[in-house]
Amino acid sequence: MAKLEIQIQTSEMLKPSTPTLNHLRSLNLSMFDQPDASNYAPILFHYLPSNEQNNTAERCDKLKKSLADTLVNFYPLAGRFSRNDLTIHCNDEGAEYVETRVNANLAQFLHQLGPKIELLDHLIPWCNSFPPESTHLPPLLAVQVNIFNCGGLVIGIQISHIITDGFTLGTFMTEWARVSRTGTATKDCSYGHLPSLFPSRVVPLAHHDFSSLPSSDIVSPKIVTRRFVFDAQAIANLKHRINSSAPFTKPNRVMIVLSLIWKVLVGISSAKRGHSRDSCLIIPINVRAKSKLPSLQHALGNCTLISIPTLEANNRQELHDFANLVGSTLRETLINIGKANIDDIASMVADQSRELVNAFGQKDEKDIYLSSSWCKFPWYDVDFGWGKPFWVSSACRLLEVIILVDTKEGDGIEAWVSLKEDDIIEFERNIQMVLPRINHISSQKITPISRL
Repeated sequence: MAKLEIQIQTSEMLKPSTPTLNHLRSLNLSMFDQPDASNYAPILFHYLPSNEQNNTAERCDKLKKSLADTLVNFYPLAGRFSRNDLTIHCNDEGAEYVETRVNANLAQFLHQLGPKIELLDHLIPWCNSFPPESTHLPPLLAVQVNIFNCGGLVIGIQISHIITDGFTLGTFMTEWARVSRTGTATKDCSYGHLPSLFPSRVVPLAHHDFSSLPSSDIVSPKIVTRRFVFDAQAIANLKHRINSSAPFTKPNRVMIVLSLIWKVLVGISSAKRGHSRDSCLIIPINVRAKSKLPSLQHALGNCTLISIPTLEANNRQELHDFANLVGSTLRETLINIGKANIDDIASMVADQSRELVNAFGQKDEKDIYLSSSWCKFPWYDVDFGWGKPFWVSSACRLLEVIILVDTKEGDGIEAWVSLKEDDIIEFERNIQMVLPRINHISSQKITPISRL
């Protein structure tokens, strides 16, 4: 499939159905929020047609109304970010809402997608770039509802990382779907909790936005994204290889996949330069899930710390060496989070900000790889009233990063790897050599057999 024929039906700024109260009109950022300014994350929810669904117009009306109702409680997502004072102005300017018609059959489109996952970019707002330049500040949330000829539907999301991490996005999508099903919004959300506990400080990372997308006036190397599927058997094989050499590592799925990807990336770097050099892997950790502090369990916004395993040049580079390094560094970070109080966590944020600045200051001598795991979030439970999604996917990125997402079965992992064009070619070749059982998008079709 060379391209998608897409026609925009409607495009507007969708405001909350009830105006935001005056005392909620300004939201300061927390310490966690500062590193993520100006980076958008894409995610797509693919729904095949079903007998239970309403007609297209009714479904779109339901999605639009329920989104406006959901924005009442998630009011910062309808606001605008001011860099001048590091504040979200919750002014109800709205989230961008787009409806399109796609001249294709969704099941056939997914089956024929092959390695051209760039086609998914057309199903999200802005085609994976910053919002078009204008005199207005860009929206923090953009939604594109794509209706296919068969009645299948894909909801594409672009959401700003300024005040949203994976947990917050998952909470928002779950609530939007619940409001769509039930017609009522009952969730009481407070975005001011994290800023009150962790007020923003002037830290070095605020002036070193490593995750930003490139600006339009800078010529950057082409970044290519490819999807790799690690099924349960592939992960079991990798785990056996690791355990046979390092029986006390006991890695989980995410650790296994990250260790393999890191190993392949280090090999590519060494071959390209003719020598090895220091390398580190940045792994964000959801603090809510690991902290014993009740006040953080349901906090909305960014609430992540990072673990940074570092491999020194010329060290052993077997798979179990990477797994040991990832595992030991993660465990140390998790232990520290588990016993930390509010002041301890604030100190950890500041320390890790300085550590990141130091690492990126050495990027000419050190390889730095970004990763993010969206595993164990309830993506496949997002039911708007016509069933759960057949597939939840990421999309292409404009920066080098590794995104991990659960497979629908829950026992595998999809790795969305974005690298420079030359590097992704080597990555595809090398990862197949390391573990032939890994299914690459070019050999594994996304096949909804029962619906074709």
